Amino acid sequence: MTHPHPLTSLQRELLGDVAELYALPDLRPAMRDNVLRFGVIADPQYADVEADIENNLYYRHALDKLPQAIEALNQQPLDFVVTLGDLVDRDWASYAAILPLYDQLVHPHAVVLGNHDAQTLAQHLNNRAALPKSYYAFRLAGWRFIVYDGNDVSLYCNAQNGDDYYQAENLLAELKAQRQPQAQPWNGAVGQQQLNWIERQLIEAQQRGEKVGVFGHYPLAPHTTHILMNASVLVDLLSSYNIQFCFSGHDHRGNAAYIGQRGFYTMKGMLDGPSEVPFAVVEVDDNGVRIHGFGGEISRGLC
Repeated sequence: MTHPHPLTSLQRELLGDVAELYALPDLRPAMRDNVLRFGVIADPQYADVEADIENNLYYRHALDKLPQAIEALNQQPLDFVVTLGDLVDRDWASYAAILPLYDQLVHPHAVVLGNHDAQTLAQHLNNRAALPKSYYAFRLAGWRFIVYDGNDVSLYCNAQNGDDYYQAENLLAELKAQRQPQAQPWNGAVGQQQLNWIERQLIEAQQRGEKVGVFGHYPLAPHTTHILMNASVLVDLLSSYNIQFCFSGHDHRGNAAYIGQRGFYTMKGMLDGPSEVPFAVVEVDDNGVRIHGFGGEISRGLC
């Protein structure tokens, strides 16, 4: 397992208990029946604010919805669970309410940080320390999982992040000039250093004969208003190697695209709706990827 940008002592001090979001999942040794099984949750997006009924956004309901998903996932024989970002919507105090709910999860937990997470973290750090990078990889029984950080180059970076913020501004302006739909201030991009690191991970996985799965917050396909700002660059890189799948959140409507034999899946956001609790259990073996959707999440690849 590898995290190329571990937290500094100052970042850890300032983040306190929230620093656990940057911890690598504590995996168990082996899969069952040579089938990879993992749970997927996207965008709980908790905040202690009134619901935006017009836009179907129910922020406080995460405290009821997330435990339902965790209880159901705890009954499944899973290798791990991944949350695909936006654990909170805003306000530093939101983490104190949402993180204890994950203490009930019996499976190893891999966390992807979303744009709302990044904005909340950056506001809390208040230029005292850089917004931490959150891309990493972990391995399990012939698999390598790559987590990309779409907040790497974004408008959520602060003065301690070097020129990342200005790179995001320039990229956003360029995309707007091209009338690209992803030219939105809530989107981010993967920087060149991270792209180089991802390619090294892919090369090493290929040399070791490992299968590769990918997770991120910002979708990479299809081409919508919510994709990573430089999604095409990352898609080209991933497609040049034999990745098995890519899962993301961010676009609460959910979606799917297939590039060659590779599925790019966007999971529905838990924030949306007063009572719906979307999540999924994914099974992967030699026959492909099967998504068992619950609570309104779409099942895919099932016979």
